[in-house]
Amino acid sequence: MEITRLPIKQRLLIRFRRAKEMAGPKWRDKLAEHNQFFDTRTGEAYMRSVAQALSDPRRGDVDRIEHVTLALEEIPGISNVRI
Repeated sequence: MEITRLPIKQRLLIRFRRAKEMAGPKWRDKLAEHNQFFDTRTGEAYMRSVAQALSDPRRGDVDRIEHVTLALEEIPGISNVRI
């Protein structure tokens, strides 16, 4: 019997939501302070598209979601676990 698993994108969005909640309401500012990439126009676009993917999972590129999620997890000290 095969166990039904969520797609990687869905698992990343779950992790992103958790890290975002732990970082607090100013998670974008904290991420930009923590990682210089997110203090750029491109980094802001990454954060925006991933935040939009929470409400519409068809949006957001899985690589962008991973990039933002892994960086955001570093802020509250969440250890990166298998995706």
